[in-house]
Amino acid sequence: MQYCNAGANFEAPDANYTSLKKSEPIRDPSNDWVLRKNQHMKKITTLLVSAAALIASPAVAQDRPSGFDGFHVEALAGYDVVQITIDEEVYGEELSDDLGGFAYGVAAGYDFSFGGTLLGVEVEYSDSTAGESESFVGTVDGSSVDITASFDTGRDLYAGVRLGGQLSERSLVYVKAGYTNARTKLSLGGTVDTESFLVSQNATFDGLRLGLGSEYAFSDKAFAKIEYRLSMYGDGEVEIDGETADIEEIFEYGDINRHQIVVGLGMRF
Repeated sequence: MQYCNAGANFEAPDANYTSLKKSEPIRDPSNDWVLRKNQHMKKITTLLVSAAALIASPAVAQDRPSGFDGFHVEALAGYDVVQITIDEEVYGEELSDDLGGFAYGVAAGYDFSFGGTLLGVEVEYSDSTAGESESFVGTVDGSSVDITASFDTGRDLYAGVRLGGQLSERSLVYVKAGYTNARTKLSLGGTVDTESFLVSQNATFDGLRLGLGSEYAFSDKAFAKIEYRLSMYGDGEVEIDGETADIEEIFEYGDINRHQIVVGLGMRF
């Protein structure tokens, strides 16, 4: 395993770890990646369009009074899984790792309701405990090494819209879509021949979030909801010594997706 940073390179012994460097050039998989991505997006788009049609149909057919209008705020909590996948073209087999954790955050929005159909805008700030760390203790090039590399998720920003349909005066189902920007922290620290070091870098990833959920109004003001959302990242930047560098090319060789199931409690005003 190889740990890389702007200031130093550390390479684990070949006996215990496989080098990240390949002896043969990596075949450019960008065409295959684009094809798979397009097919994946078509399936998701078809699913969301179908869900939106099912939501809108009962709403159009019935003129129900709405308790879902206006400004609202809410608290969120749930389960978060960050899925990192490396394509088969890189190492000869597809590699995948799931990092699970507890997601929590706050959100606010404004909903417009007409004829049983809801259209809303919303923003969200959330965080998560999802992450992972790996340690190595041994000898590298004659030096005694004790190092730990870690990947930790950070704040996640979201802004988007949702379309819903009332099933009754108090229940609602909806689909949503919008922009998400997630931050992560990459750290490498430990000792080399008793000399300590610690290096950390922040990376941010931009992507598309899609979701669907159900909401129930306890009263004209209080409500609860449950929601599944999928975030698919396709661009990113990393901070190195105060400068930012684009890392969009990493998505030619793999994917970073996020699956979340959250519940929310909120108030309308």
